[in-house]
This record gives sequence, C-alpha cells and structure tokens, in this order.
Amino acid sequence: MILFIILVNASVFSIEGLGEDQAIFRNFYYGDINIARIEFSLRPEFNILNKGSDFRGIFWTNPFLLNMKIPVYKGLSLSLGSIERYNQSFDIYGQRGSLGMYIQGRGGIEELYFQLNQHLHSAELFFRGSYLYGSSREIWEYTIGNYSIADTFLYKNNGRIFCGGLKLFFLSCYYEGLGTLNMDKDGSDTTYELPQVLGFGFGHNFNSLSFNLAIEHSFGGNWDRVTRAKLSVVQDRLGLSYSYNPWHYDGIKEHNLSFILKIQLSNMATISFNPYLGLRMKGSLREFFFVPEFELILEEVFARRKK
Repeated sequence: MILFIILVNASVFSIEGLGEDQAIFRNFYYGDINIARIEFSLRPEFNILNKGSDFRGIFWTNPFLLNMKIPVYKGLSLSLGSIERYNQSFDIYGQRGSLGMYIQGRGGIEELYFQLNQHLHSAELFFRGSYLYGSSREIWEYTIGNYSIADTFLYKNNGRIFCGGLKLFFLSCYYEGLGTLNMDKDGSDTTYELPQVLGFGFGHNFNSLSFNLAIEHSFGGNWDRVTRAKLSVVQDRLGLSYSYNPWHYDGIKEHNLSFILKIQLSNMATISFNPYLGLRMKGSLREFFFVPEFELILEEVFARRKK
C-alpha cells in the first residue's frame, strides 16, 4: 500500500492514541511573591512531511493559551488557566489500486487548571488540580470508482489529573498522577489511565547567564516508559534551548532546537518570541516543523504600588 499524507490541521502523528501531548516541560514555579501576572501565548506551526520521495506541507495553529497568577496572602498565590492538553486533529489519505481511503480527525482535549503556590523563604510548594474536557470527530470515507461511503465517529472526553511539587534553592521536582480520562464513543464508554510523570529540574543564574535543565520520566498505564530532557541557556534577553521528546506511545521521537528573545515593554509587560525548529520521526516517516511561538506577559508589582 502506498500512503500519501495530506495534512490540514495538525501533525499526522496525532492519530496515535490520545493524540499529541502538548503538556511537556512546563514550569510550575514562579519565584516572585508580590507579582500578579497574565500570560497569553500563540503557537502557529508550519510542517513539511516526508516519506520516501513524497513531501507535503501545512500550516496550522494552536488556540490561545492563557495563564493568570494572583498573589493572595503572605507568599500564597493562586493561578488559573487553560491549555490544549492533547491535539487529536489529522488528515490521512491512502490509495490501493482503485480503492481510496480518506480519514479526517478534528478536535482535542483541553485542560482547565487551578493551582496554589506557597513561598517559604528559599522553598516553593505547589499543588495543581485539572479538569480535562473536549470532543473530537473522525470521518472515514471510502471511494471506489464512482461510489463512496462515509462513516462519522464522535468522541466526548472528560477526566481529571493532579500535580504537586517542591522547589528548594536551585533544585525542583514534581509528580503528576491520579489521572483518568473517560471517552464516550457513540454511547460506549472507555476509561483510560493517563501516564504518570515524575519531573526534576536544575536552574541557576551565573551573573547575567541563566542555566536550566529539565528531565521528565513518563510511566504507568498501558503507555511506554520514556524519559525526556530539555537544556536551556539564556544570556540577558537572548537564549538557546534543545529538547529531546520521545512520545509515550508507539516509538515516536522528537527533537527541538529553540531560540529565545525577550523584549521589555515599559515595566509591566514583556513580549517573548521563541521560534523553534523540530523533527518528528517514526520508522521512515519524517516531519519537519517550525513554530514561531509568541508570548505576552502583563505584570503588576503590588509591593511597589503607592497608595
């Protein structure tokens, strides 16, 4: 069977399992006590897919991501936000003789979270509870000659997951677990045990040079055990990072090289431009992608406000 890939809305690898995991290498720690913060980010993506001598290109974008942090009382801060947890969109076209098959997937799983951080001198604790929700649709279309038939499958998802951790000086760790996802397909329910994640971090500032290392180990359920790593170095407002991201199912590997540029707008806003190049691999399938990520951070330092 010769497989031609045509992508419209997301990576072809999203067809696997729960889809593409968007919640990796997250920073749960803030380090600032009296600062209220609102973050908006946008991640458009350009892809070129290659298998043998076939090439296909696409453009798509994630929805806006939002995070709000509010200082409450004596080092306690509250965060609310939403992210896309799993992307489940894909387009695949296959041809064998006169039989053609076209499969489209649209949708994903969102994460709405509530987080508490407590600062204690040189330490910081956090706890996060998340509600997972979303829906997706798959259309399977078969054609032969002048005849065609199509089936549509609808999925509704809901679940929850929890996370907590500790940062002490320049070392940090966290654990994410107790996650389940209920998937309803045409009135039939299936419950998934989500992968558990154990993360470690090391971060230190050497004058104007910032060095950060993050390691995540994913395990549990019916998923593959994988270990991810990310290294970043930032000098003032310029930086560079590299990450290795094996997916937790079906042998998919991903490499990313990211550039970091931060622009200060007055004393209350920062624009961060983080373009990165990446490569996803599975067997003979290669997907090259470019993501010019934009982030706007609005801050207010309550400790400096004059009454």
